[in-house]
Amino acid sequence: MNRQLILKRMAACATLAMMFGGAMAQNATGSAATGSMSGNSSATAGAGASAASGATSKVASGDQTMMRDIAYSNISEIAAGKLALEKSQSDDVKRFAQKMIDDHGKAQQELQALADGKGVKLPTEPDAKHKALSKELSALKGEAFDKTYLKQGGLNDHQKTHKLLVRVQDKAKDPELKAYAAKTITAVDQHLTMAQEAAAKHGMGNSKANMTGAATDNGTLGSHAMSSSGAASSGSSGTMGGTGAGAMGNGGSPAGTSAMGSTSTPGAASTSTTGGASR
Repeated sequence: MNRQLILKRMAACATLAMMFGGAMAQNATGSAATGSMSGNSSATAGAGASAASGATSKVASGDQTMMRDIAYSNISEIAAGKLALEKSQSDDVKRFAQKMIDDHGKAQQELQALADGKGVKLPTEPDAKHKALSKELSALKGEAFDKTYLKQGGLNDHQKTHKLLVRVQDKAKDPELKAYAAKTITAVDQHLTMAQEAAAKHGMGNSKANMTGAATDNGTLGSHAMSSSGAASSGSSGTMGGTGAGAMGNGGSPAGTSAMGSTSTPGAASTSTTGGASR
């Protein structure tokens, strides 16, 4: 009797052990399968993210270099403008400096957004040359400061930036970068005209916009000088599309009109009076 009871208990224990072992095996199999699926999903997601990252940073090296050069231009103009606001005592120089800060600040924000979308890292401070220029400007005062700032930050730098943006439009492979250059060059040319006007007010002769990267001191700033009679004065060179049209003669042809970069002929213009013939 005792023996039969013992055997029954042993059989019951064996059955329970088999049932428990099966459940454990099933759970382990399920966990392994879940882990495998999770690992595969993570690997797939990682591969997709890596591919996406590679796609956004795929910009031609030449385009990346030009983007950085434009960034240096913007940053340098902003830094020089801030220095001019601190040191200059001239209202027109300060107005010009504030315009540089505002316009180049906006241009840099747009360039940064473009660069971020393409995975291009831009500089965040001026290049070594402009750091040295800033040090030089910091040591100047009064009119000496104004003239140096207008010559370097106003005239020379904007002429060089104009050439850079023209090159970007011609050479860049990225269409968005080309469009940025086409948009920005308009403001740069306006800045150059403003710098010429400010330079003239400070007796800097005539820093013509010859777009060669260096200011010159020949002729009249941007257009022919007009005499009190309305005639174009002789020997003055017209640049930046300026014209110095003289009075209209009886024949109806304008005298003394200059094309971009041309020189007027002395005595070509005649004096006119309102409603009367030329004399």
